Amino acid sequence: MMPAPMSDRPDPTAPRPVPLVMVKGAYLSAGGPETLLRMIADTLDRDRFPPLLVLLARPGERLPPVLEDVAARLPTQRIDWHGVARSPATARRLAALLASQPGAVLHANDMRANLLAFMVTRFRRVPWIAHVHGWLRHTHSGIQKYYEEVDRRLVRFADLVLVGSSAMEEEVRRVGATRVGLVTNGIPAADRAAHAAEAAIIRARVAPSGGIIAGTLGRLHPGKGQALLIEALPGLRAQGLDLTVLLVGDGPAEAEYRALAQRLGVAGHVHFAGLVPQVLPWLCAMDVMCVPSIKDSLPLSAMEAMSVGCPVIASRTGDLPVAIQDGETGLLVDIGSVPALAAALARLARDPDLRARFGAAGRQRLIDHFSPAAMLRQLEGFAATLATKEAARGR
Repeated sequence: MMPAPMSDRPDPTAPRPVPLVMVKGAYLSAGGPETLLRMIADTLDRDRFPPLLVLLARPGERLPPVLEDVAARLPTQRIDWHGVARSPATARRLAALLASQPGAVLHANDMRANLLAFMVTRFRRVPWIAHVHGWLRHTHSGIQKYYEEVDRRLVRFADLVLVGSSAMEEEVRRVGATRVGLVTNGIPAADRAAHAAEAAIIRARVAPSGGIIAGTLGRLHPGKGQALLIEALPGLRAQGLDLTVLLVGDGPAEAEYRALAQRLGVAGHVHFAGLVPQVLPWLCAMDVMCVPSIKDSLPLSAMEAMSVGCPVIASRTGDLPVAIQDGETGLLVDIGSVPALAAALARLARDPDLRARFGAAGRQRLIDHFSPAAMLRQLEGFAATLATKEAARGR
């Protein structure tokens, strides 16, 4: 047999591909983790890190639109989720799947995924990355509070905990995680003009009077602080400002927020958009984006607004003050303060030139400091390091 030409032979010095098995619970609502997975689908080096998305969904349950979109872009395997009580059986299915992916790194993105990763790694040696996108702690209630407490107990066993902000790094270290990596969240800059027509239709429906739209994007949850925006609205309208609140997203607090708007007499000026398949037209329809979180890390929603040049008002929680430069790219307000939020909104509502300046400066800051490519190279670097260590252990 003739030897293969030198140019056709594999390079023995080339790094071996590392399958990246990303596991995510298919919850009915969607937010930052799903957005991150979509960026991974768009930006990952697939030759070096062949991807597989594993979605944990209840039998017959439909995926939220953003996860349907991600699943269409990535090789995807769906595993039925039957609840925590039956998670050992689900973990065995995940273990069997991992057995078909030699050399893989397991990238877990929520409590369901971390629970299965913990179980699998008790008997199968596979590097486990627990990617913590944010904990809402005291603002949680009911079963979600229990699930988050489980997550907090699990991540200390991971080979590596990845976080998106220095504030979150401190928090995971406090619960016992010793191997922590920081992957700075990133969002691509968007072309506002490409969404102008859709944005105009949304504006005509949400604020037919042509007034100012102050919006939020994300799960409707007490920790995200949307109630503060609704509470600020009556006073702002009493000042003569034609202001409408636009809430994009759904969540457990929706009924509470609708009742609050009704009680305050502003129900006709609060629009609930629910989950939307594409967020950029809705962001382009907003005059101001509000991130009044009570507890947060570095929410992607703020960066998504910056990507289309929408000025941002954010609370001083987590690493939001790192992304938003007060008085230069947006405004920062005290956590939980309705008067501070109202004052910031009034300032921007009355000054279109300031809105434009903040929006342009915020978009440029996003381009300069928070690119998806930089974020993915960080993630890939951590995965490659874990895979190399695991290969050395097996020799």
